Amino acid sequence: MGKLTRRSATLTAALAPIAALSIVAPATSSAQPLDCRDGFWWDPVANICRPPLATVPLNCSGGTYWSPISNACRPLGQV
Repeated sequence: MGKLTRRSATLTAALAPIAALSIVAPATSSAQPLDCRDGFWWDPVANICRPPLATVPLNCSGGTYWSPISNACRPLGQV
């Protein structure tokens, strides 16, 4: 019975810091988008409100896409 008590005490001591940090630390997945003004849109990467786009999307060639943030054609797979 003493071996079981020692093992449970060791396990409790090992897991206590993890349990304490999970209670104290805020959850990062609960971020809320900003409340942007009329016409502005939330950019989740930069976490800012961006102005509405006044440009017309470019007609990009095959293998590229239009990036509305930089208003340029970029190769597929590139941000």
